[in-house]
Amino acid sequence: MIKNRNRLLLLVGDGFSAFGTWIDFLAILTLAAYQFQVTPYQMAVVSAAGLLPGILAGPFIGRLCDRGNPKQILLASILLRVVATGAVLFCHDYLFFVALVGLRSVFATVASPAINVMAVRSVDSTDRPRFYSILNVLNNSAKVLAPAIGTVSSSLTSEAVALVMSLIFSAASFVTFAFIQIAEKEPTPISNGKTGAPIEAPFVSLVPLLWVATTCAFFVFMVNNLVPLVLQQSGFDKALLGLLVSSSGAGNILSGLWLAKRANAKPMRGVLQEMLLPAMFQAIGFGAIGVLLWLKPSNTAVILCALFFVIGTFSARYSIAMSVHVAAHYSDSIGKVWGFLQSWQNAMILVAPMVGAAVLNTAGPSALFALATASALLSFALFFASGKVRALRLRAAKLT
Repeated sequence: MIKNRNRLLLLVGDGFSAFGTWIDFLAILTLAAYQFQVTPYQMAVVSAAGLLPGILAGPFIGRLCDRGNPKQILLASILLRVVATGAVLFCHDYLFFVALVGLRSVFATVASPAINVMAVRSVDSTDRPRFYSILNVLNNSAKVLAPAIGTVSSSLTSEAVALVMSLIFSAASFVTFAFIQIAEKEPTPISNGKTGAPIEAPFVSLVPLLWVATTCAFFVFMVNNLVPLVLQQSGFDKALLGLLVSSSGAGNILSGLWLAKRANAKPMRGVLQEMLLPAMFQAIGFGAIGVLLWLKPSNTAVILCALFFVIGTFSARYSIAMSVHVAAHYSDSIGKVWGFLQSWQNAMILVAPMVGAAVLNTAGPSALFALATASALLSFALFFASGKVRALRLRAAKLT
């Protein structure tokens, strides 16, 4: 009974937290543009401040969640994020504003590892595929709806109102998480019969997971932030951007609901291949978009919406498979693993758009999507090749 209640509270709390995070992130960028009237370079600094501190702090925060009480750490981070976000309302100095954005980045980084540690301790392994499917639906619903809510509230009133709304959502997540009852982690037995701290996964064991996750983040974010420019250069109306975002979001949400429905009958097993296949299909979908933008048939806009919908379905399956894989193989150090994953993915969010922008400026939209697909397939090919080399070495070692 307690586990069922904890599972529900985790889902509701994460939904509130995701809405608050997306709304205040959008409001902060809007404040930078309209209140501080930043230059493009200054906006780049604001974007970096929203990512770099979290990249650096991610692994440390993950280990802290493994070793400490994840609920207390999460509640403290929500309070501190609320304070940092609230301080933005009274900030009139650009440098102080950047510092507050950096602090917000660190506090926001806590949510993913802490919630995943809490999930492993409070959700049965047989229920996790369904739990992560519903969690993915909530996160993607927030990703689609929260920016719309933030934009409308900012347009009708001011960015301050959007920030206040984010504070309300964050406060709701704090109250929800506070009611969760998380059991203390049992000490892990050591070889001599004693007990000690949780066993941490050695970094080398994370290489296959990080390889796949980093590859996917790289080719996705090489394109994602540049879609408005792609549409502009391809001669489409700006209204198409909203349709594409809605199509991708609909695919993501519907796929998550479908996977949640079939989780009991055919749950994911947590193997790496369950991540690899949807990641590769996403890359192939990007290649199809590149071909479409090159040929430009009369119904290009309709086909683009259909492709974004399909890619969204594979994106949902990939995200859920990653969560199930990490929970299945790294339950003793899940906070550390999610900290690393978050850091590497955020690093790609910084690097990949720069590569994409260079390609878009020199070769055009079609080449951008083609390069995204080529880089992904090359990386996955090297991944498979390295796996075969490792298998041959192990076989040779056994024979000798």
